[in-house]
Amino acid sequence: MAELSNPFRKPAYDTRQFDELPRTMSASIYPVIANQILERTGITRGACLDAGSGPALLAIALVWISNLQVTALDPSPEMFDRARENIRRSHMEDRVVPVTGDVTVTPAADATFSLVVSRGSYHSWADLPATFREIHRVLRPGGSAYIGEGYGSAAIRDEVLADRRALGIADDPDPHARAGFRKFRRGEIEAAMGSAGIPEYRIINDNSGFWILFRKT
Repeated sequence: MAELSNPFRKPAYDTRQFDELPRTMSASIYPVIANQILERTGITRGACLDAGSGPALLAIALVWISNLQVTALDPSPEMFDRARENIRRSHMEDRVVPVTGDVTVTPAADATFSLVVSRGSYHSWADLPATFREIHRVLRPGGSAYIGEGYGSAAIRDEVLADRRALGIADDPDPHARAGFRKFRRGEIEAAMGSAGIPEYRIINDNSGFWILFRKT
């Protein structure tokens, strides 16, 4: 698929670091989270959207253990290039397609995806209700969304933090240097889901991380 035009501001982080660190120290995160996504949603085939995919490591982990076809969507042209290279290295060009764009105006028709996933990018979504509505729009009936952040387990989290400290890197291993990153107030996620018109959802807050799971009926 050709690269789409990108009307969005470039992120204020080093894309090389954002790519290299997850591929090395944090590599164990993505297979674990991918397995949790498949188990918790029950969706293992069809079209999947990874919203805010970065270098497409979660997208690649998903296709390794499923029959999904994944669109890896990120607003950064630099991340498009990183994702394309990681997909090529994994020999997954026929299963993962990188696209430049933003989840707030997803370049997809209604009811396109059986699964929408996102790890770590929802902190940069300026309008949470509108973005949740957009995700709901592109989901097929019966499809699920799995959105949030985490490492898959406490052991992996502690290992990643220890590795980073040993290398003199800041403690937080997530890409939170993105322009527009913000933390959410207590109850803000729940209020956003209500404003989006999504009354039924599940919030998972355990050693796997913080995740929002909902299904389109």
